Amino acid sequence: MVCPWPFLASLDFGVASTKPPESGISFAQALAGPKDYKLTQLPPKVVIGKSVRVKITQTEYESGLIDCSSNIHGRLTLRRGDTPLSIMALKLQLSNMWPNIHNWDITPLGKGFFEFHFNTVEDMRRVWAMGVVQLNLGLMRFYRWSSDFSI
Repeated sequence: MVCPWPFLASLDFGVASTKPPESGISFAQALAGPKDYKLTQLPPKVVIGKSVRVKITQTEYESGLIDCSSNIHGRLTLRRGDTPLSIMALKLQLSNMWPNIHNWDITPLGKGFFEFHFNTVEDMRRVWAMGVVQLNLGLMRFYRWSSDFSI
């Protein structure tokens, strides 16, 4: 499995080697932990055209899919000429609408799309069941999360 991460394009990892990282950690484990790792300890990058990719194992990929089982996508549609909401303002408005849902997070995906992560599948289903939510400046429409989402 290959995961595209264009922000790694500017980093110089040197020549890619086929031996595993010295520490035996995966790229995902390095990102999740608070420790500092040397670039030589991470799996080598793969450059294909203008994109940079990092190989991950099938197990890591499937683990990521399981982690996303409590995620949904949303799209905020604003009226023409309205100023976009900041993430904090959007989260505050939604938190007021969802008083019984705690420990959720929002990630902007661009062009008005967002990914919502909930701690439980039940919380995710409650929000997804709302379908569309009227906010002060527009509508937030919720969609089922899919691994092949594209803006």
